[in-house]
Amino acid sequence: MRVGIVGANPDRGWGSGVHRRVIDYLPDFELTAVCTTRQDTAEKAASLFGARHAFTDPAQLAAHPDVDLVAVCVLAPHHYAIARSALLAGKHVYCEWPLAITLEQAEELAQIAADRGVKAMIGLHLNGAPALRHAASLVQDGFIGTMQDINLHVRVPGSITQTMATRAHGTHLLSIYGGHLLGAISSHFAPIVGWTARSAIHLPPFDETGTPCTRDAPDHILIHGKLANGALFSLDLGSMSFAGMESHWRIGGSGGTLRLDSTAPDMPAMEALTLSGAQLGQPVQPLPLPEALDCTAIPRAPLRYSAYPGVDASRDALVSIGNLYEDLARAIHDGTQPFPDFAHGVAIQRLAAEIDQTLIASAQQGAAHNEKDRP
Repeated sequence: MRVGIVGANPDRGWGSGVHRRVIDYLPDFELTAVCTTRQDTAEKAASLFGARHAFTDPAQLAAHPDVDLVAVCVLAPHHYAIARSALLAGKHVYCEWPLAITLEQAEELAQIAADRGVKAMIGLHLNGAPALRHAASLVQDGFIGTMQDINLHVRVPGSITQTMATRAHGTHLLSIYGGHLLGAISSHFAPIVGWTARSAIHLPPFDETGTPCTRDAPDHILIHGKLANGALFSLDLGSMSFAGMESHWRIGGSGGTLRLDSTAPDMPAMEALTLSGAQLGQPVQPLPLPEALDCTAIPRAPLRYSAYPGVDASRDALVSIGNLYEDLARAIHDGTQPFPDFAHGVAIQRLAAEIDQTLIASAQQGAAHNEKDRP
């Protein structure tokens, strides 16, 4: 499977730091083309990564006969245009989350993929995380009895930055991290059928450089509700402090409990999780992950890979994305539908958008109430 990566910066980025490495490791894939915004960096990336073709125009990359699959690994505002050009060229697509900035754009991409009969995967990484896949399997096999609740507590970095401070960029806490987590709950365990939410902005009105900015995107979000299987869920998602970054899941049932905990609290990759559990009357103990759930093509070492200056990607992130690439390859080979596909991405983007509209309305009502009470 010949891959072209859009966003293969030679020095930094998720495309070159993670996707390029995964493609190098997986025997079913070959990197044949790269695309960046400048010809010099594109040619440098092609030389460094062993690609035969270098582009500055994503549409030209997608149209090239040496490209079968386009990996969209750029900033979220550019996902729609690049994925659209690839789909219209008849190419398979792996697009990083979110699918697009607006729900209407996401729906259009899913429809084009269906009409063209190509395979289109959305990069909700937690769908490929071995610990979550095993937890879902244990729940299905009755390890915890009847599932009663999921409680999820997550603290991540990012909201201090200008790109996550406002909704206008499409890359805020709910749209990015919230989408990954809501998608993981609904696809691994059960669809979300009801919810309530509230939010807050705790960070001061300036970005990571000290430049003043007007914040309208929450940096703390609480969501709780109900799943289609009758279980209740809660999500406490925050990005308002660089202290105590972590990710914790607790999945409870009538016959036991499962826990998933982040392995790197200094820089919590949400895919980097350990799994433990207990049945009634037993102590909580670590649960080993089946070898079959690991993407064994990814080397056991190192455990961290350079992605951005000062920011590493964990091996777990490469494994999770590697699992999704392998799922995509099987779907292409067998003529089946990959998962999570663009249609699933639309469903999660719609859910996040509905939650966000509720948060916006709540904030406006709160502001109006405060104004009314002002002497």
